[in-house]
Amino acid sequence: WTPSWRKASSKLIRKLALANRTILCTIHQPTSEVFALFDRVCLVTEGEVAFMGETKGALDLFSDAGYPCPNNFNPADHYIFTLAIRPGEEDKCKQKCKDIVGYYE
Repeated sequence: WTPSWRKASSKLIRKLALANRTILCTIHQPTSEVFALFDRVCLVTEGEVAFMGETKGALDLFSDAGYPCPNNFNPADHYIFTLAIRPGEEDKCKQKCKDIVGYYE
């Protein structure tokens, strides 16, 4: 999948959603341009929902939980990096994820 194909397919999916179609898909590491097309997202970590709702709400939740997205940074990358369990830092990462999930609940 090339970046232009991802963008075109994301626009088609958005068009279908605007026609009252339910769309459920997984997009691995979307570009900021593609991520900006999303109205709602569901972010999952360790089998728990860390956030589900309007895309802008995720920025607010992560910021309120103490993990603001840096300026000029792709929010999708921020969520991936923040919710990732990194080798050698498992306990610290899992606690951070647990905190965010708890903040969402």
